[in-house]
Amino acid sequence: GITAFAKRYYKEAVQKFQASLQKNRNDPETVIYLNNALSNTREGDRTSLKIAVSVPSGSNPNIAQEILRGVAQAQDEINTKGGINGAGLQVEIVNDNNLPEVAKEVAAALANDQKILAVIGHNDSTASLAAAPIYQEKKLVMVTPTSSTNNLSGFGSYIFRTALNSGSTAAPLAEYIVKQAGKANIAFCYDSQAASGASFKDEFIASLSASAGRLVPIVCDLSAPTFNPNNAIADAVSKGAEGLMLAPYIERLDRAIDLARANQGKLALYGSSTLYTFQTLKDGQKDIDGLVLPVPWHPDTNPNNPFPKNARQRWGGVVNWRTATSYDATQAV
Repeated sequence: GITAFAKRYYKEAVQKFQASLQKNRNDPETVIYLNNALSNTREGDRTSLKIAVSVPSGSNPNIAQEILRGVAQAQDEINTKGGINGAGLQVEIVNDNNLPEVAKEVAAALANDQKILAVIGHNDSTASLAAAPIYQEKKLVMVTPTSSTNNLSGFGSYIFRTALNSGSTAAPLAEYIVKQAGKANIAFCYDSQAASGASFKDEFIASLSASAGRLVPIVCDLSAPTFNPNNAIADAVSKGAEGLMLAPYIERLDRAIDLARANQGKLALYGSSTLYTFQTLKDGQKDIDGLVLPVPWHPDTNPNNPFPKNARQRWGGVVNWRTATSYDATQAV
């Protein structure tokens, strides 16, 4: 299908993509390619409206697919209803591997492409912060569906997000821990190299204090070469911690899971929304039983909204918050 599309054999590409989806219905990449091809068969590629989505498809394909499902579902709905003022919506998929240096290259390339009207992305806050100055300077709209760092707020008139910022998820979690779970003394492990982790830490500590909780001082940096999960757990327990808060970098989730494994049920576990992933369940298994996370969106919170039902029909299963916020980002653009 991709080969046919590259040769501008759009009708053949449509047939190939449809055949592919018969075998793998929940692949959003193919849905996007199919919509791009259908758009070209109807009107030619000159009249289409084109946006880009930047995802970590090389380093974190599961996260990339969660984001692409939201974009693909929105594109599908828009084009099925006749497009935007009669023009089909096309989506270009770009891989940034969640790396700030690659995100800068992506931003420069997209900003110099006159056909690209807006960018959905980036995933990780560190990548978004690296790319945002380029989009702002070149006046290209960027809407990140998943970056929560507070540093993006008020960044510029072309920089937006549909995810909640760090304070909006940290505050209710801190209140829950102290007032509902009854845990007052909390140790904190975060990744100092991840903008979202650092931002979440600041907001969580402030909210924990406001809720009459106490931060147990331990040294636990998930990015440090000397990081040792057993030492971190032992340190937290010896200092009277009742719970452990985890705020990892999306590309180093294994270190948070190592902590959960070393914990062996000694401390109640809490985490940022970064941990709401398939990998956490797959690798964490029984070690993450009881882990409590805040999320910007959940299908049960608004049962009258058609999105969760449509998503389940489209993809054959329940989608998570990244798909919802990516759908919103595409709709907003």
